Amino acid sequence: MNRDKCQRRKKSDDEEGDAISRLPEDLLLHILSLLPTREAALTSVLSKRWRDLFTLLQPDSYDFDDSVFMPCLSPEECPRTSFREFVNRVLSRQPNSPITKFSLTCHQGVDKDLVADWTRIALTRGATDLTLIVLFPASRIYSLPSSIFFYSRNLIKLKLGCGRLGIIHHNLFWGDFIFTNLRTLHLDSIDLGRSCESFAHLISRCPMLEELIVNCIRWHHWNSASVCSLTLKTLTIDCEHYLPSMNSFVFKKRRGKLASGNDVFVDPPDARSEFGSRSPHDISFDTPNLLYLNYSDFVARNYPLVKLDSLVEARLDVGSNRRQMHARDSVELRVRWDATNLIMGIQNVQTLHLTSATIEAIEDFCKTVPVFNNLNHLSIESDDERGWQALPLLLINCPSLHTLVFHGLHHRVSDGCGDACDCIPPPPSSSSCLSSCPVKILKILDFGATCGEMSLVEHFLKKLPRLEQVIIVLLHCDSFIEEGCDRFEVSKALEMAPRASPNCKLKVVNN
Repeated sequence: MNRDKCQRRKKSDDEEGDAISRLPEDLLLHILSLLPTREAALTSVLSKRWRDLFTLLQPDSYDFDDSVFMPCLSPEECPRTSFREFVNRVLSRQPNSPITKFSLTCHQGVDKDLVADWTRIALTRGATDLTLIVLFPASRIYSLPSSIFFYSRNLIKLKLGCGRLGIIHHNLFWGDFIFTNLRTLHLDSIDLGRSCESFAHLISRCPMLEELIVNCIRWHHWNSASVCSLTLKTLTIDCEHYLPSMNSFVFKKRRGKLASGNDVFVDPPDARSEFGSRSPHDISFDTPNLLYLNYSDFVARNYPLVKLDSLVEARLDVGSNRRQMHARDSVELRVRWDATNLIMGIQNVQTLHLTSATIEAIEDFCKTVPVFNNLNHLSIESDDERGWQALPLLLINCPSLHTLVFHGLHHRVSDGCGDACDCIPPPPSSSSCLSSCPVKILKILDFGATCGEMSLVEHFLKKLPRLEQVIIVLLHCDSFIEEGCDRFEVSKALEMAPRASPNCKLKVVNN
């Protein structure tokens, strides 16, 4: 009887495990189309039912990444034959079928002529979304496939990456080409040479460009740089100016697994010695229709032109390099850098996110701070090594501020920030910038409930006269459990604090 029971259970398990295979063919093909190209091909070994399904698949999206063919820890030492054969076989299987999206990621060892051939095939078959990431060493010059320029009429989205501080030869940028329909351009870790002309020329050949993303561009070598576009709506510039964290997307992504199941990662090449230390020269933004700006860099020498009339939201992470930090207390050297035009240029924003480095740069390198008449949402990131000296003036110059968000409450104590916090008690007769602040919603993230943080929240409650809601999100940390400090205790302690606004409600939540 037990034997019959086991047989019935085995039969039931087999039927349940094969439930997917019994689905209609059209549905199975749809499921395969959602998988990465190699994973979809591997399903052919599952059973006779799956053997021919991949050959019937007519995908319009291909994602090729040679890292999944790398059984070795060192990618450059791995054989590439299987990857080349796989890509050639897949692309030749249905040579006339249209391609909408084509993504190719390859390391040193894949022949550049093959990369050019594969790119040409994708573009001639109508690809509108192209991603080409070539992870070659920084010392190697890689020429972009000419097909990107000759068959560019269909491209709507283009993403180019060449490894951290890699070099993509820019001579082709001088050709007579035009990206007629390109809406999104993403350049990652690309060295365009020591002149700004190639970058400016590339942008000028994109008459319909709406989104530009530039990561790790080495424009600190240029005498000047300008982003000039009448059509641009979204702009992200991240120069990774903090000393090297090596977190470019092309290196932090996982590179497959060993036979043992352990993850394989690719070690990035060494950053050049001057990277992360030199500030750029003159930077201009001539983008009158831009709606969103995300800008991370060292403070430039000057910002001659900042035309951001339509800006709705901005995030600034503009910090000081080593030389600027040393010159902070020297009037003679401070005049060499001026960020006034940059801050004045964003005065029309409605939502503004500032890092602690930017708050400090405003104090050090801005001659004046504009009145942000339209600003209703201000977000501040904190750092215990950065001061809040510019925060009081910012709050005074935001007459329409509705929501104030702090990402942590840590900052370097100084007499300049005493107006906004209680780190250094002000004279009894002095007024606080908070007393005239119109903020109605105060949100504090990553709250650690230390004595200093609790005291600062009480200070906000006591000074902000129009508060309607305070939301505190506790920092997720084991110490809360160990010390027995939970949201109920934090809430109970703060409920007893005096408030300038009788209508203020307090809410404490876990992360």
